[in-house]
Amino acid sequence: MELLLAVVAFVGLLALVRLLLRWLVPFFVFYPEALEPHESHPRYWGFPEAAEVRISTDGGPRLHAWWFPAVANEPSRGAAIYLHGNAGHLGDRGAVAAALSNLGLDVLLPDYRGYGASEGKPSEEGLYEDARAAYGWLVDGQGIDPGRVILMGNSLGSAVAAELAIDRPVAGVVLLGPFTDIPAIARHRIRWLPEWYLDWLHTRFDTLARASRIEAPTFVGAGGEDRVIPPGQSRQVYEALGGPRRWLEIPGAGHNDIFSHEVLWRELHHFTRDVLDGPAAGPAAGP
Repeated sequence: MELLLAVVAFVGLLALVRLLLRWLVPFFVFYPEALEPHESHPRYWGFPEAAEVRISTDGGPRLHAWWFPAVANEPSRGAAIYLHGNAGHLGDRGAVAAALSNLGLDVLLPDYRGYGASEGKPSEEGLYEDARAAYGWLVDGQGIDPGRVILMGNSLGSAVAAELAIDRPVAGVVLLGPFTDIPAIARHRIRWLPEWYLDWLHTRFDTLARASRIEAPTFVGAGGEDRVIPPGQSRQVYEALGGPRRWLEIPGAGHNDIFSHEVLWRELHHFTRDVLDGPAAGPAAGP
């Protein structure tokens, strides 16, 4: 009898959790950290060449962002919007933005709503709106030609970049450590639950569904030893792309150290050069 009661209680708990997934999932997707007022300027983090900017969203919160002018070329070859992952704040990504500026790109590094010094609370639709606002600041506010803009998304930011790429014209797209969708990540980590249980219609960030609609040349990079996003998921996104594409799997790279590998920067240089200064990206590299 006690065993039966325990089983009933367990099944009931699972059913309750399934009903509450809409409200629970965001707590497992978004890990924002706040920036104190004295920490908001890039010079606090060792980037005196960058400027602090504020971006208004469409009827929503104001975003905090940094602007890194290109340092390798004069004038710049183009501009990049770097959309970061699901944790921390832009202070953790300043080094990446500075390295991108060394490729001859002006770089806009925004924090999503609820992250760093940005107002609001994160949500899937909110992050998509934040990306559109960043794009508007760059193209409409700064007069950058969309044909000179590259979108770069890392991890969760790859899903945001994919959505923006099918919504706005750009020169090229970079997806680093992309996943197919959030439910697939949940099923990968909690394999003892049935697949249907860990599938839902909200907070999906469905990159795979958007990949075939991306027309701009796209570079997909993944760490061969990524334990957060299985490289196989990144490869699925790559295979689903509808436009010109390039693939790079970095042996020995994990999820959080992908930017420390020289081969990635070499291939990013080649890709940005080709989409901004030469012919569009060609056939897939690698198998």
